[in-house]
Amino acid sequence: MLLSPNDSAIDLQRDTDITTMHTSWLTAEHYAALSSQPSGAFISPLPAFDCLTLSGVDNRKYLQGQTTCDVNSLTEDNFLHGAHCDAKGKMWSQFYLLADADKLIAIAFRDEMAASYAQWKKFGVFSKVSFEPGQAHFAVFGIGGPNVSPLLQQLGFTFDSSTISAGQLYRHGSYRLLALSAGHLLLLTSLDDAKALMQQPLPFAAPTVWLAQHIQQGFSYLEQALIGELVPQMLNLQALDAISFTKGCYIGQETVARLKYRGGNKRAAYILSAQTDESPVAGSAIEIQLGENWRRTGQVVNAANINNQLWLIAVLPNDTTAADTLRLSSDSAPLLRIEPLPYSLN
Repeated sequence: MLLSPNDSAIDLQRDTDITTMHTSWLTAEHYAALSSQPSGAFISPLPAFDCLTLSGVDNRKYLQGQTTCDVNSLTEDNFLHGAHCDAKGKMWSQFYLLADADKLIAIAFRDEMAASYAQWKKFGVFSKVSFEPGQAHFAVFGIGGPNVSPLLQQLGFTFDSSTISAGQLYRHGSYRLLALSAGHLLLLTSLDDAKALMQQPLPFAAPTVWLAQHIQQGFSYLEQALIGELVPQMLNLQALDAISFTKGCYIGQETVARLKYRGGNKRAAYILSAQTDESPVAGSAIEIQLGENWRRTGQVVNAANINNQLWLIAVLPNDTTAADTLRLSSDSAPLLRIEPLPYSLN
């Protein structure tokens, strides 16, 4: 999971230790000042997200044969959401991909980025492509909340934010702004500019605040426990324009296409919420009530708990409805409420 915004000394020390392991641009003092309850638009440092630079004349051709997205459709003004699968169609990662001059930059949660990097590097020796982990060069932030226009203007973006739509990429200096939706964005910047940004009087929020919105938007990422376990449709990637069914062959394409055209996929990602102090890890079981008994029906993918309001994105049977009674499989076993997805699965 991303770093918790809880204010207890134990949680703060744990999160500080994690932050120190993965970033040099977010100090313990910075982290301690992050809000868990921003009143409006906010910007969250995301030290648990990494990036990878792909160089070489074959970088686009290579990724085209490795990923679910159509790399040939990548321009200077857009970015792509895609997945990297094994030969059986199970995901190593899902990521966001942008072009930067003749290079490509992939952004993903650190666990899945490491998994894809290992696979891409292994098979990249047969192509003119090279890879460089981005931790020493880049930092990732999340931007969200209501009315992001003033915040974006503070960052130097002068476009009319009312025109933002999913998939657009905006540039300003070293800033690369990726619109996952109109009010939910990723910001990639140089490490030096990230350090300078942290000194500005901006509405900084804890990473989990952005993650909660990420879940509410129906997005997800892969933590270690679920790498190699899920096909893209289980996380609704077909509804998020992260799968091209016309691009041709790529690793895992046969399975992904078969699930679309033969209807073999029986699971989907659902947004769930509960009032509880629990923060379940990826892979935690979700149970459904059947008469007087409970049976495992799905598993947690990502979770964020802010002041005892738990948000989950979870994989469940795709015939699950709001009439079903669900609970988290844990000591307190809180009941879970199904929240509406902001997009259609049809």
